[in-house]
Amino acid sequence: MFEPNIDISPVLLARKSFNQPLLGPNPPHSYNHIATMTASKITPSQTALFLLDYQVVHAKNSPVCAEVMSRANSIIQVARSKGITIAHCRVAFTESEMANIPETNAAFYQAKSSPASAALFLDNNPASAFHPDVLVHDGDIVVRKNRVGPFLNAPQDVNEIFRQRGINTLILGGVATGGAVAATVVQASDLDYRLFVLEDACADADRETHEFLMKFFAKRATVIQSRDIESLVA
Repeated sequence: MFEPNIDISPVLLARKSFNQPLLGPNPPHSYNHIATMTASKITPSQTALFLLDYQVVHAKNSPVCAEVMSRANSIIQVARSKGITIAHCRVAFTESEMANIPETNAAFYQAKSSPASAALFLDNNPASAFHPDVLVHDGDIVVRKNRVGPFLNAPQDVNEIFRQRGINTLILGGVATGGAVAATVVQASDLDYRLFVLEDACADADRETHEFLMKFFAKRATVIQSRDIESLVA
C-alpha cells in the first residue's frame, strides 16, 4: 500500500547528534513534562477538532491506525458536547488531480505510477472514504487534500474555511503521525494557529517515529490525551 510520509531523517539525525537515546514505548502522560507550551483553557467557538486521514484504506492496512480510528467517535462526541467544531480531512483525488501530480513530488508520484495504489485514493473509491467509526454530521467541516498536509495544493482553501468560522485553535488527531499529523503541525503553526495534539488519537506504523515526533511536536504544540479535552474548555 502506498502511504505518503514525511522524511524526518534530518530530525532523527539531529537527535542522534545530541546523543539522545532512542525512545521506547512510554506511558501516555510522559509527553507532558517536555511540552514548551502550557495547556490552558480554550474558547470552544474558536476551536476545531481536526481529524486527518481517518480513512478506510489506512485502517485496512495498519492495525494500529485501525485501533485509533475505532475510538474516534467517542472523542468526537466529547468535543461536540463542549461546542467545539469538528473538522474532517481525507486525502483523495479526482482523476484529473491524480493525472496532474508532477514527477517532482516523490511521495505522490509513487501512487500515480501504480494503478492499483492510485485507484485506492480516487475520490469516488470506497477505500478513500472516511472510516465508518468517524461520524460526520451536518455542520461539520469536511475537506479533501491532495498532498500530505492540508494547507497546500488543496482543492479548498482550508485556512480560509477555518478563519471564516473564527477558528484560531486546532486540536489534532490523525494518521500517520509521521505523515499527515507532522505536516499539519508544521503548516498550522506557521499559519499562527494555537495547536494541541491528541497523542492517543494519532498513530504510525513505526512506533519509534510516533514516540519521537510527539516530543518534537511539543516545540510547536501542546501534546495531550483525548481525556484532557473536557478540562481545556473555559
